[in-house]
Amino acid sequence: MSPELETLDQLQGRDLSPTVIQPLFKDREHFLRAMRAMLETGDIRLVEADGAEAPRARWSQLLSVESGARLLLTSAGARRIG
Repeated sequence: MSPELETLDQLQGRDLSPTVIQPLFKDREHFLRAMRAMLETGDIRLVEADGAEAPRARWSQLLSVESGARLLLTSAGARRIG
């Protein structure tokens, strides 16, 4: 299973910190590229610690540090994994 599909699978039923998902990827750059792609296609959402939707301008920052941000599976992402 690709790390992207594994990410979607892991997000079923629970929100996770980006730092929990990152080890699924071969390196940090692959992780960041994949997360940005999945955010842009609407498969996942990134929310800040207060629950507010993270603006695109903050995606890289929130994915790069332990910020309290969470990744959430969307209905579009759920459809990709059946």
